[in-house]
This record gives sequence, structure tokens and C-alpha cells, in this order.
Amino acid sequence: MILLWGIALIILLLTFILTQESNVIIKIVLLLLLAVLVSIAFLIWAGPPVRSPDQSWYEIAPWRQILLITTTLFGMVSNYLLEYFQARIKAKESKGKVKMPKFVWEKIALPFIIAILVFGYFWEQHGKEPMNFAIMLISFQNGFFWQTVLEKVKG
Repeated sequence: MILLWGIALIILLLTFILTQESNVIIKIVLLLLLAVLVSIAFLIWAGPPVRSPDQSWYEIAPWRQILLITTTLFGMVSNYLLEYFQARIKAKESKGKVKMPKFVWEKIALPFIIAILVFGYFWEQHGKEPMNFAIMLISFQNGFFWQTVLEKVKG
């Protein structure tokens, strides 16, 4: 029953995010809340993870995958924010010759839609390697350069 309520809340949040004209920060917070709810629903559905005494919590499924896909998504959002801030700096330096860019929340939501393809490519290449900072950095890098990774997935 809790799972059904969670799914209903996820659908309600997604509908609100896609249909309402509200503040961008509120939409980003709601997207993050949606990601947390989906993760909780997955954990309820999958059951508690089992680990051996010599394993850390972040080395076992689904925590390993959740950490790495979150890092990939953070890289994707960072890519857009970098482009947005660079455009703002250019507009400020031009003293009115270049229009100030608008923040388009759909450009942040787009990576969330295709993240599974980018993460699948990353997991195929690095899924068996031990969990460490370098793997998380590679995951972030794959997210940051998601357009390039997507081209590799297509080709």
C-alpha cells in the first residue's frame, strides 16, 4: 500500500513539474524530491541489500548504482549550469549588446530523461571496477560530456 501511495505521489509531482509555471528553484527541488521518491520506491521493491562483512555499504547494489547515476546526473546538470553562467558572463561583459540568457528548466530536465543511456554506457565500461573516487569522477565526466557519450551509444 505504501508503494502505491509513493507511485501516486511520484506521478502527482511529475505532473506538477511539467504543467505549472512556477519558480525554477522550486522545480529543481521537486525534481530532486522525485528522484529520492523513485529511489525509495526502488529500494522497497528490491528489498534490503545483502553485503559481506568486508564490503562497505557503497560497494553493494543498489547503493553503488544509485551513487554513480546520481554523480552522472550531477555532471549533466553541471554542464548546463556552466553554459548558462558563461552566457550570463558574456552578456554582462557586452554591456547590452548580447541579451541576457533565460534559464530554461527543460534543459536541466532533458538529461534526466536520457541519463539511463549514458549511465548504461558507463556501466558497461566500468561496472566491474572497485568503487572509489576515480570511478565517481569518471561517472561525473560521462555526465558532463553526455552529448558525446550519447553519440558513442548511437554509433
